[in-house]
Amino acid sequence: MSLETLALGLISGLRPATSHAAVVALLRTPDPRRTLLFFLVAGFATSMAIGLVLVLVLHGARVNLGGSTFTALFDLVAGVAALAFAIGYRQGRISVRRPQRRAMPPTGAAARLAQRLKNPSVVTAGVAGVVTHIPGLIYLVALNAIAAGDPRPGSAAVQVAAYNALWFAVPLAALALAILRPGRAPEYLERATGWGRRHEQTLVPATLAVLGGYLTIKGVVRLV
Repeated sequence: MSLETLALGLISGLRPATSHAAVVALLRTPDPRRTLLFFLVAGFATSMAIGLVLVLVLHGARVNLGGSTFTALFDLVAGVAALAFAIGYRQGRISVRRPQRRAMPPTGAAARLAQRLKNPSVVTAGVAGVVTHIPGLIYLVALNAIAAGDPRPGSAAVQVAAYNALWFAVPLAALALAILRPGRAPEYLERATGWGRRHEQTLVPATLAVLGGYLTIKGVVRLV
């Protein structure tokens, strides 16, 4: 697993996201271990399947279009998109959830999701695991980085699984807390993710700006 893929996995797993609100909501259900398990299994399995298919598709495209050219163009487009999103986010052109204070309830999509997960069935928990981990820009960039290494199927599966393990770090930690410290798990998770939510308005654009700058330069250098 390359350092680039590792860094992207850490960014995906630790950045503020709607999935964190879903995990906290599931921790407050009557049987959090069961619902979190279905959340993890459904989300992880779906993300793995999508990841493996895309790595194979990207690999095929690289063969047909020329490996280095395709990878460079993909990095350049992804980098410009990340920079544009960071600028729009910073300037307020993109609507985002505002940082929350202490005990203030979540708003927007996070609030609606938390409401639906107050007493969910295992099917609802599984669906939540899938919809809160739909592959986005960072995942596509990571998959491209994996495909660029021309891995064998077994190696590709290990790398995609490693990325997803980092992406699902928060729900994995929540499940461990639900087993080891069931009564205190929501408090521990809120405390751990609170800093990220409070600094979300700075962290998100800064992270995207760094990622976008790196990918843009990388793409341009490979095309020259």
